[in-house]
Amino acid sequence: MGERSKLAAAAQALLRGNDRGGYTVPAAKLYPHQWNWDSAFCAIGWRHVDPRRAARELEMLLRGQWQDGLIPHIIFNPDGHYEPGPAQWKTVGAPGAPEGAFASSITQPPIAATAARMVLERSGGDREVERMLRAVVAGLGRWHDWFLATRDPRGLGAPAIVHPWESGMDNAPRWDAAMARIEPGAIEYRRVDNTIVDAAERPTRHDYDRYFFIVNERARLGFAPPQPDSEPLLVADVAITAILARAEQDLVAVGDALGVATPGAEARRARLLAALDGPLWDAERQCYRDHDLKSDQPIRVDHVANLLPLFAGVPEARARALSQALASRFEAPWPVPSVPLGDPAFDGRRYWRGPTWVNVNWMLIEGLRRAGEAGAADRLADRTLELIDRAGFREYFDPRSGEGCGAEDFAWTAALALDLLAG
Repeated sequence: MGERSKLAAAAQALLRGNDRGGYTVPAAKLYPHQWNWDSAFCAIGWRHVDPRRAARELEMLLRGQWQDGLIPHIIFNPDGHYEPGPAQWKTVGAPGAPEGAFASSITQPPIAATAARMVLERSGGDREVERMLRAVVAGLGRWHDWFLATRDPRGLGAPAIVHPWESGMDNAPRWDAAMARIEPGAIEYRRVDNTIVDAAERPTRHDYDRYFFIVNERARLGFAPPQPDSEPLLVADVAITAILARAEQDLVAVGDALGVATPGAEARRARLLAALDGPLWDAERQCYRDHDLKSDQPIRVDHVANLLPLFAGVPEARARALSQALASRFEAPWPVPSVPLGDPAFDGRRYWRGPTWVNVNWMLIEGLRRAGEAGAADRLADRTLELIDRAGFREYFDPRSGEGCGAEDFAWTAALALDLLAG
């Protein structure tokens, strides 16, 4: 058996080991529930093993959908401790919350429609897969609509996050200034993450004080659509804008293939791309950026998130600028660092403040191919697989040494390795 065949076999075994009867836990010890974008990335891997199981992953994600369209970032199962749990979120029995499912009140980046398209393309006309995906199209459309209907209070056409967890990039320097304005006061909570993983690789106490404060505020505000004057944090997220723009295109493709209407998707995509073209583009620095809706000011911080409009498909000149930034400012022995190595904020082992993440690499590889940069995409794919082969299926990696960090047996690292191995 060749080295890549061994890697594929190990990745399949990990997915099966993290399977909880229809959804995949990211990591059994640290993350023992269903996470939103983790499940979508897992579906992309599962499609190479069992397309029906991949479609089931997306079906299970929809069980947590709120009445207004939100698909939460966590759906809790009865087993496995995690903080904050359902008691802290205060969503059980809340108006509009999903019945029969304990869930959080915030969301995560909308990769699911892209996953659905990829699962459908791999299914070979399997009617059971088509039936399952047909059932999720409407729910995904409601979620996409929710982003712009409830999370765009300034009319930029770019969805805003109310919590760093929604970005999927929890403690990124992108949020430092906005988080520094929050004064949480004395707040009690219990952390378990830094008893499972080295505390030097996790967000700090300063971060967690504010994370829990925002969870409490969301409940105090009745989970209402956020406004700049009432929300502790409200930032138009360039990465979510790009991922959603791609997701709208993929949702239309799935709907067309299955004969299911996707009302509003094309109009929403046009609005999202216009936001990338205008308020989220920094002409002076020739890069994309987030926008703080409370101060109504752009956030000029170097972070890999600013490169993700490649994934959406942007004009050729801008794609070229992003490709150049990727090759220069984000160069590293084991790319792609979440923060440039020379940046004062860089910390190679602390979560989203420097480490390399396989899901980000995967989106950049997809974006490079879309931009016609096949050579760069192939090189990044090969380097990513080499990193996983050397260090294992870790949550993230030190971009200088290639050492694995965070959780072990991490599901999306295995799932996306399978996708990269399949070419």
